[in-house]
Amino acid sequence: MTIKVQCDCGTRYSFEVEPRDGVMPFRVNCPACNADGTEAANRIIAQNMEAELKAQPRLRVQVTAAAPAQRPLPQIPKPAPGDSLQRIKAEARRMRRIVWTAAGVLLILLGLLGAWGWYLWVGSKPRLEFSMKLPDPPERWRVQFLEGGRIVLASADRVTVHDLHAGKDLWSTALPGETESNARPPQVLADRQSLWVCPGDQVFRLDSKTGEVKLTVPISGLLAGFTPTASNLLVVSATDLTRRVAVQIDLSSGEISTQTIEVPRAQKYVASDRDELPPNVRPTAGVLLAVATEERKFNKPLDAMSSEFISAGQNLVELRVKLLEPKVTWVQAIKPRGPSLINEKTTASTSAAAVEEEVFNDIKRSRTGGVKGIDESLYDVRLRRWQGAAPVEWQGEVTGLPGFFALQTVDLLTAGKSLIVFDKQNHKLFEAQLSYPINEQFITNNPGHVAPAAERAGALYFFDEGVLTALSLPEGQVQWRLTSIGISRVQFDADGLLYVDTTAAAPEDIQYSEQIKAPPASVLMKVDPRTGKILWQVQHLGQHCILSGKYLYGMSENVNGMALLMGLAEAVNSPRPDTPGYLHIHRLDPATGEEMWDFYREKLADDGDFQQNRFVLRFGKEVQAWKFLDL
Repeated sequence: MTIKVQCDCGTRYSFEVEPRDGVMPFRVNCPACNADGTEAANRIIAQNMEAELKAQPRLRVQVTAAAPAQRPLPQIPKPAPGDSLQRIKAEARRMRRIVWTAAGVLLILLGLLGAWGWYLWVGSKPRLEFSMKLPDPPERWRVQFLEGGRIVLASADRVTVHDLHAGKDLWSTALPGETESNARPPQVLADRQSLWVCPGDQVFRLDSKTGEVKLTVPISGLLAGFTPTASNLLVVSATDLTRRVAVQIDLSSGEISTQTIEVPRAQKYVASDRDELPPNVRPTAGVLLAVATEERKFNKPLDAMSSEFISAGQNLVELRVKLLEPKVTWVQAIKPRGPSLINEKTTASTSAAAVEEEVFNDIKRSRTGGVKGIDESLYDVRLRRWQGAAPVEWQGEVTGLPGFFALQTVDLLTAGKSLIVFDKQNHKLFEAQLSYPINEQFITNNPGHVAPAAERAGALYFFDEGVLTALSLPEGQVQWRLTSIGISRVQFDADGLLYVDTTAAAPEDIQYSEQIKAPPASVLMKVDPRTGKILWQVQHLGQHCILSGKYLYGMSENVNGMALLMGLAEAVNSPRPDTPGYLHIHRLDPATGEEMWDFYREKLADDGDFQQNRFVLRFGKEVQAWKFLDL
């Protein structure tokens, strides 16, 4: 609409405008005298609108009823002077606020993206938090975590606690008594209030906050066992060939109970002529309870009696074993020789590893006959459980080398393919037949009596060389079975889910256990303990699962390369060469098993421990503590 206004000063001016609610949407002024012309413009707008209404054609309607009185036209409010300019300024301010808000949001998003990128590529990866050099000799030192981000460094003559949060040593205590220069690392047990340290000749109880020595327990004779449980500590020593001293220390009260137990003198068994071995075959360690290093021939005297002490929680168990009738069954342990890869068809493309395996297996086959001995000897077993002054005894005969393992509410006796389960009062609950024997490492190389089993919520999860079986307690009914070759450990997380360390080996690897070949891939599994269903499994992400709070790690320790030398050493039965190794620590997602990061070092750790999102490692003299962030 065109508006023409004549100012009182005589100046005429015009402009185009679109009225808003019948009035000027903004203020106008005379270009000559700057007088306000808004009201005059509003009058012209009203006149123009009235003229337009009169010019429009009208529709006439005849009605009988009286027409209502005509309503007066609404009075259009006149805007106050300056309202339009204020409106414009307010709109500008609103637009500026929108722009600044959008810019702020953009900066926040960029900051969050940058922080996420830093966390993803830097913050979530382990970083060195603490490092120190230990005094010589480093092999005397033990390193492990305490609660609250503290680490304990213990040797045979000194214990130090370092606080990683504060970055300083909280205390350092010298242990009384004399120690040998070649002493091994001390045994260390930590509870909520105390540190228990055993260098070999004494047991010390130290206040974990101050380092003050609260209790000293002397050890009579030579230390034969240091076994901690949830409630007590069992220390066994040998004062002579037939006398053992068992000291049980209550961890909460420090109360000490001591028992001196007479054990039978070691007996020897001399094999008869009918026990001769196949030609060129030496006996294995599994034939009898223990074969002395110098007793390499089966027709020499061998140990036929042993007595071993194990802490079973609230009581002490003596496993007394006597050989009644030796029997060794020889089985094929190396595959029969097949077509050779070394012939006129051998080319550069022929697998070097396959040729190496063939040569080494030929060497070993010629030396041993390709067989191994399976111990099917008859043993007399006595479980003597000390619950007071006199033991409660169970006696039985078993076939195969016996092993005893203590769990939370039950104890296990294994022999060959048999499993016998006892309660803590020495009552036999049930007996089960196994698919395979347990791996011999649990019998011959297991000073801590680590069990091939775990117990939780009224069920026993037991594994032999090829099968993991879930059994109900105390009845012993089979709930499910899971076939997996090479299981070495089972454990539970805080939610009661089962983690399994195993391998990708095939059943024939049990039969041909002496075959020289590349080791099978390591496998980690997560299993539903109610059904035996595999929730996930991953390969090459660790030989062992490590659970710490909500965190899951897979750890591998391997020897670098040197496959040729290692295979040759095994073939000719010589000591394995000292070769460099490497360490892998993988952080895994407990929900999926996916790798989140990989920590790698081209050397093996001599000691280490994990606590939540921290881990501490000892490489020779150097101690390193590592930490990563977790959102």
